[in-house]
Amino acid sequence: MYNTDPHTAPEESKIVVAHNPCYELIYDNSKNRIYLTVKGFWKNREAVPHFLDDLQKALRLVKPDFSLLSDLRTMLTHPQRLSSLHIEAHNLIKLAGLSKAAIVVPIDRIATLQVEEINSKSTMSSENFSSVVEAEIWLTA
Repeated sequence: MYNTDPHTAPEESKIVVAHNPCYELIYDNSKNRIYLTVKGFWKNREAVPHFLDDLQKALRLVKPDFSLLSDLRTMLTHPQRLSSLHIEAHNLIKLAGLSKAAIVVPIDRIATLQVEEINSKSTMSSENFSSVVEAEIWLTA
């Protein structure tokens, strides 16, 4: 589709890969960055049946050495059995050529502990932040 706004270039476009009550995945072509927002409580894998497929769609858009900003502020503690889903997602992201990952930690303290545990079991290295602004600054540096 033709963009009629003279102040935006096609390479600055953001592509919404997935948007639903549980998560949002956006690819920003101008930054070569995936934005993943995890929302609320995921009861089980059936609550997010397309999560890994949607993530793979986003990963097909990236160029080598892409970055990730994962916003988990509104995430609530997930059942322990979902940890493997998150670790699987981390592994896919790393294998796709990730260069930097910033995680905005959950507001919920127990969910933050869960994220730390998942990160310790993951092969994907990342830095934790308390705000999206801090994470963006670090990723851009």
